[in-house]
Amino acid sequence: MEPEQAQAPKAPSVPSTVPSTVDPVKPAGVGDSEVQTMGYPSKLMAPDLAKSIVGLLICGVIALIPEMLAIIQWTSAGLALLFVFYFARTVIRFQSKIYVSEYGIRLSSLRGGTAFAWPELSKFRLRYFSTKRDGNKGWFELTLQAGDAKIVAESTLDGFDDLLEISRDWAKDNQLLVDDVTRTNLMRMDEAETLVKAAASERKHGGIN
Repeated sequence: MEPEQAQAPKAPSVPSTVPSTVDPVKPAGVGDSEVQTMGYPSKLMAPDLAKSIVGLLICGVIALIPEMLAIIQWTSAGLALLFVFYFARTVIRFQSKIYVSEYGIRLSSLRGGTAFAWPELSKFRLRYFSTKRDGNKGWFELTLQAGDAKIVAESTLDGFDDLLEISRDWAKDNQLLVDDVTRTNLMRMDEAETLVKAAASERKHGGIN
């Protein structure tokens, strides 16, 4: 009898935890028309870019004046670095695009990209940042997270209201617990939307009369 040949080792099976390459925003059969592209408008980004450049130039010049006091030079240099950071942040935000469908969300930016399907949403948070003491002027920041994937959007984003509505519905469907700050901010946005609709209705009826 011939000796038994040694069996070749079997290839290791691929674990089921390997991430799928399927785009959660555009699964098979989903067309481009079903995906909404959101971005930050240039007319809002331009003033921020201009402010950061002007601030950088002023602080940079002051920091380089030889006769200036050392403490003023160091302070100006520190402010110049802050303006550099602000400029870079504005550029990244201006270039960023968010793609949203009823299936998922994807962020594309200079720092890379991330995406997840809506059923994976595990964190929903809404914050408000005021630029005045009375709180009447400011912006909202929406944070959406699924595991390690996190997407942050500001209310200056074109389509922010749609994104908030979709993610809010999925947060309810996924039975996510939201903190008191998020709950208060959602109520604030609901009240603002009600006031806007009431004002629009009043103008419409006023025009008819």
